[in-house]
Parts: sequence; C-alpha cells; structure tokens
Amino acid sequence: MQIHETHCHSLYSGDVDKTRGASIDALCARACELGLGSIAVTDHLEIDQTMGNIFPPLDNEGIRRDVTAAKEKYSGKAEVVYGVELAQACHKMSKTQSILDEYKYDFIIGSVHCVRGFPDFSDMEYPAVSDGTLAHSWELYLAEMNEMVDWGGFDTLAHITYPYRYFHRHGREAIINVFEKGREQFEPVLRKIIHKGIALEVNTSGLRQHDGCTFPHTDLIKFYRELGGELVTVGSDAHYACDLAADIRETYLLLKELGFGSVVTFRERKPVFRDI
Repeated sequence: MQIHETHCHSLYSGDVDKTRGASIDALCARACELGLGSIAVTDHLEIDQTMGNIFPPLDNEGIRRDVTAAKEKYSGKAEVVYGVELAQACHKMSKTQSILDEYKYDFIIGSVHCVRGFPDFSDMEYPAVSDGTLAHSWELYLAEMNEMVDWGGFDTLAHITYPYRYFHRHGREAIINVFEKGREQFEPVLRKIIHKGIALEVNTSGLRQHDGCTFPHTDLIKFYRELGGELVTVGSDAHYACDLAADIRETYLLLKELGFGSVVTFRERKPVFRDI
C-alpha cells in the first residue's frame, strides 16, 4: 500500500518553530525516505491574520520557487504537489481571489481556524470565556464552514471538528458534544461537499496529539460514507518532518473497513484516485 501525504507545513508557515521546522526541500527528501507516493506541501495561507499575528503574510513567491525546484529534483522519486491550506477564505474574498488568480495551485485545502469576531480556536483564553460564548463560537464555526462550502473554491474540506481539540484540552468539550450530535451538526455541510465534488479530509493529527481521534472522528467519516461520500484525502497536518505521514497507513485501513476503496490526491485541481 503506497502512502500519500496531503497536508503538511514547512518553515514558511507562521506557526512552525523556526528551530525545529523543515524547508520544503527537507520535507520532500523525508517523503522519499519514507517511500511516499506523493507529498502535498500546504503551508498556511490565513486570509485573516490571527493568533497574535503569528501568521505574517505568506511568502507565496518563495514557496512557488521552492516547490518548483522540488518537483524537478524529486521527479521519479515522489510526486511533489503544489498545495496550500487556505483558511477563512470568505472573510476577505477580494484578497482570496487575487491570490488564487496569481498562484495556480495543484491542490487547495479549505479550512476554518477562526470565526469573525474571535481569535483562532487554538488561541482563545478558555478559562475566561463563558459556556454561552463558547457555544456561540461553535455555532459560528458551523455557519462559516457552510459559507465556505457554498463558495466552494477549494478541493478538500479540512479537519472538521477542529475546535473540539481545544475545547477538549480545556475540559469544555461537553458544550459541543460532537460525538453524540456530530451527525446532526455536520449533515448540511457533508451533503453540500458531496454534491459539489469536494473531498472530505481525514486529518490524523489528533491521534499523535492525544486528542484520541482523527478530525473528523470515525462516526462522522462513517456518516459521510452513508450519505454517499466517496472522495477522501488523508493528511497528517505535520508541522515537523518527524511527523510526516504519521498514522496515515492506519487511517487508510480504517477507511477500508468503512467501505472506501480509495483515497484521492490532486493534480492540477483534479482528483487522482489511489487504491487502498
């Protein structure tokens, strides 16, 4: 079984520790060492500058240059995919569209890391925030995800249930109850991506970060399949080379148990089916 990494970050991403992170070339070299079939480099393009401004404007020219060089250098060893993790695309649509017109990505991940009026879910001061305010932020998260899917200018919907990680770490997960109410909460967005031909990402980061589940969790993946969903990408969300492709093989096996015969990668914004 060949593994394909569809979500990872290089030193270009603002949340990568500069003393520990890897260059695009180093990530691709590690992909070859691991025998990966392909690696999509998907650095953070945060349309809103959040998390205390740790996301400065992305060096799009530098990334394009380094990915182009890596495509040539590693040709015949691992396919290098020119990707991006596009977050909060609908917050500033003119900015989003200008960037997408200029940079012709192979693959676009659509993410919601924060909602209007709130910081990134990873950067909220949870002890100081009331249950009601947190519940409201979750409702906004669901609404903004639906808004982004209605726009639809991306290829896979990333790590749905993302806020659960931080609610859980601060003992507030009961507010959103994604394990019992997830199907009800996410059915509209799952139906929309199926209709639009947008893939669902299964993000493995929660398995190594002690959240105890992928994003989304198994029941939501199963529900997506029951609704007729077929397009799935699997990514580690690695911010460091040591985590590249972490738990992807095991997640492929889970998907196979749930009835999926393939995962997808993207080439020139078109899905490529990979048997599992």
